[in-house]
Amino acid sequence: MTNPIVAVTAAEILKLAFNEFIKSSTGEAAKKLTSEALSKANELRQKIVSRFKDRQNVKAEKAITAVQEQYSLEALNKLTTYLDDEIDEEPSFADDLRQLAQQIINIQNISQKQVQFGEMKQLNRDNAKGTQVQANRIDRIGDDYTK
Repeated sequence: MTNPIVAVTAAEILKLAFNEFIKSSTGEAAKKLTSEALSKANELRQKIVSRFKDRQNVKAEKAITAVQEQYSLEALNKLTTYLDDEIDEEPSFADDLRQLAQQIINIQNISQKQVQFGEMKQLNRDNAKGTQVQANRIDRIGDDYTK
């Protein structure tokens, strides 16, 4: 079985870290990321930026600037290549990034489940049957499906 943390690729890591800078995704990022997830995404982005700055990787730094200032998808693709190289070179750095990325994914999943399956309560008396409707699901209270 594949370890889910290892399965997160450089491209997915960068998408999580730089999502708010990509023009086409700005609205979606705001909808999908909670403040906690945005905080983790900022932390992830800072780790990546610091890594390339510490290594004095001028090409990667230029790509980061292009993504942040010009919303360049081409620069993001180049940055993916540079990050792939860093991940291959140092597994501990890769593990740190993947763990942060997985935390962001988990936060997103929890947030989506809370929105999708919010709490529904209903009190029925005298053997009455009730129906609860929520966006894309209907629950019937009191029906016996074992027959």
